[in-house]
Amino acid sequence: MKKRTKREWITLTMGFWVIAGISFAALTFAYKVYEIVNTVPNGEMAGFAVMQVLTYLIVAVGFFSLFIWSFLKGDFAQWEDCKYRVLEMEEKMRRIEERRQ
Repeated sequence: MKKRTKREWITLTMGFWVIAGISFAALTFAYKVYEIVNTVPNGEMAGFAVMQVLTYLIVAVGFFSLFIWSFLKGDFAQWEDCKYRVLEMEEKMRRIEERRQ
């Protein structure tokens, strides 16, 4: 079995906490939606927050859909390549500046 490096452990730990935080937030949001659905017909809340919750839900589903689409499209496959492109562009700009002087 391969021994994990410190960087891999940090990445795994951070990934776990991010997933745990998002899961907790999703569960609490789902619970709030459940509460609203149960209180609106009883007239206890008179539906004052229904539109806000529906708006947040639609936006959240939209962002989640965009994330899944981007992930399936492969946008996260080569996420380190962009830093190398930036360094290459920076080197080109430095050479251009040196020629101008």
